[in-house]
Amino acid sequence: MNLSVRGKRRLKAAVTNGIMIVIMVFYLLPFWYVVNNAFKERSYISLQPFTINLDIFTLDNIISAFSKMDYPVAFFNSFSVLVISCLIFILLGSMTAYGIYIADHKFFNRLYVLFVALIALPFQAAMVPLVTLLRTLHLSDNFFGLALIYSAMFMPFIVFLYTGFMRSLPKELMESARIDGCSYFQVYAYVYMPLLKTVTGIVLVLRGVYVWNDLQVPLIVINNPVRQTLQQRLYVFAQSRIGNFDLVFAGALLTCLPMILLFLMMQKSFIKGVMAGSVKG
Repeated sequence: MNLSVRGKRRLKAAVTNGIMIVIMVFYLLPFWYVVNNAFKERSYISLQPFTINLDIFTLDNIISAFSKMDYPVAFFNSFSVLVISCLIFILLGSMTAYGIYIADHKFFNRLYVLFVALIALPFQAAMVPLVTLLRTLHLSDNFFGLALIYSAMFMPFIVFLYTGFMRSLPKELMESARIDGCSYFQVYAYVYMPLLKTVTGIVLVLRGVYVWNDLQVPLIVINNPVRQTLQQRLYVFAQSRIGNFDLVFAGALLTCLPMILLFLMMQKSFIKGVMAGSVKG
């Protein structure tokens, strides 16, 4: 009986691992295709699309795409939007969650439920009012305005995330800090926020990657070519070089590389957050 149960568990684990490997291959194959073909001349892309050797390896595509995309300017634009957006995410999201947490009132709990329900609202339903509001406030074609759009899109999810983690912490922490003379803001800044590094890392990874990779919102908000984000610049670059797959692959690699590095740096926080969330759930 024990052998039968053990055999079933091994079979289940083998099937699960097999499915995960197949999914991983589907995710990695397009990325490998881009990386592989970004370092070879156009003529070799159709001949050897999935393999590369030192004889055909070249950095000319990367150098050319870097120059023609005006990469430093576009990178600065995307980085500025990312930093402003993440600051708003973390500050407003955590402070809103903290207010809901310490109030612990029926009105705020119902307001929280209504607020979280907005997660299901698609951006397309609020796109026109948000863009119209930006123009009214003279924030269109502006990094801060673009960051506000992202904040409106993601704040319900971020508040939901922070509130859930705060409610898992004992309230005795706040009571002890208040007895020691700390104000509510000091409790938030010096007690709770250091304990919420994990959820902050999750917000930075999940929402930061979306902000960096998004093309739809910048196309709607940003019109000035000088202020185009990296995704916009890649879109324009690819449209003007149809058929030049070597340069397009190089530009795509340059565009996604910063987020890959960010995830590698934040992956421990992300994994901890996922594990903590599963345990709390």
